[in-house]
Amino acid sequence: MPGPTPSGDECTIDRLAERAGMTVRNVRAHLSRGLLPAGEMRGRTAWYGPEHLARLELIAGLQRRGFSLAAIGVLIHQTPSGSAEEALRLYRGMLAPWEPEEPVEIDENAWPGWVGGDVPARVLDVFGATGVVERPAEGRLRILNPALARAGAHAVALGLSPESVAEVGVELRERTREIADVFVGLFREQLWQAHVAAGMPRDGVADLRTTVEALQPVATRSLLAAFRQTMQEALDDVVREISADLVAEAPAGQDRRPGQDRRPAQRARQYPVA
Repeated sequence: MPGPTPSGDECTIDRLAERAGMTVRNVRAHLSRGLLPAGEMRGRTAWYGPEHLARLELIAGLQRRGFSLAAIGVLIHQTPSGSAEEALRLYRGMLAPWEPEEPVEIDENAWPGWVGGDVPARVLDVFGATGVVERPAEGRLRILNPALARAGAHAVALGLSPESVAEVGVELRERTREIADVFVGLFREQLWQAHVAAGMPRDGVADLRTTVEALQPVATRSLLAAFRQTMQEALDDVVREISADLVAEAPAGQDRRPGQDRRPAQRARQYPVA
C-alpha cells in the first residue's frame, strides 16, 4: 500500500544532496556515521525534510571551521538526539565572534565606487595575486576580504604602490597569525582543556561562548594598544635617523640648531656690553 504523499518540504536523498551542495555519496556517508538521522521510509524510498538539510549545513559549517567528522560525531552523540542541533549550534556559535567579514561580489565597473575613489587599474590584478579579490566571471569581482581590500585601496590612493601595499597585506596576515596563535593558545590551554576534562558538559558550552565573545574585544584592544606603542617607537627611530641625516648633510662648522645666529662672537663685538 503506498504511503502518504510527501509534502513540498520533503525530498529524496538525491534532491537533499543537491540542496546541501554535496554528493549523494557524502550524504550516505553521514548517514552511515550516524551524523544524519535516517529518512522516513515510505515504501522503498526514504524521504528527508528541512531538519535533515539543516543538519547537513551545520556539519558542513563545522567542517569548514576545522572540526573533523569524528569530532562532529562526539558533539552530536554527547547529548540526547532531541538537543543535538542545539549543541551543534552552540559550538558553532562559540566561534562566531571571530567570523571575518563576508565576501562581497560586485560588478567590476562598481569597484571605484565600492572602495570610495579611483585607483590604478592594475590594483585589481595585484590584489588578485595575493588572494584579496578574485574574478569568478567576466566583469564580476568577488572581494574575499572586504576590509583589507578597502584599506589597501585607500593606501594606494595616498600614493603607495599597489605592489608594496599587497606585500604589506601578506606580511600583516602572517604576523597577525602569530598573534592570533597566542590568544588561541590561552583559550585552548586554560579554558577548552578544562571543559574537556569536565566531560564537555552542555551547560559549559554557553559559558565558553560567552568567554570567547568577551575575549574578542580584549584581544582587539590589546593588539591596538601594543601597536600604538610600537608604532610610536618606530616613528621615534625614524625621527632620529632624519635628524642624523640633517646633521650629516649640513655644511661643516655650522651650528645645526635652526633659528639661531650661527656667529655669536661677531654679534658680541657688534653689540658690546656697557
